[in-house]
Amino acid sequence: MSKKQINRILRIVFIMASISSLWFVPWIVIKAWILPLPDTIQEQVNDAITYGFDGMIVYVDEAGKPPAFYAAGWKNREDKIPADPQSLF
Repeated sequence: MSKKQINRILRIVFIMASISSLWFVPWIVIKAWILPLPDTIQEQVNDAITYGFDGMIVYVDEAGKPPAFYAAGWKNREDKIPADPQSLF
């Protein structure tokens, strides 16, 4: 084989590997990263549940303010018990 043929084969292999690697990209995470952020933390937590999480709790501690808790989703999906700040996952 000539050097030109080897280069052509390697290019084809690298292109095929690049295209097939797109299968492993976490597209949901990329979509969440690209979309604009909601106006409030609670809206953002509610939106995060649409990406497949069962439930989520967010704790925000700002200096000079009392801590804030935000919850969304389910504590127990089968029994339809909503998540609250004291839920354990």
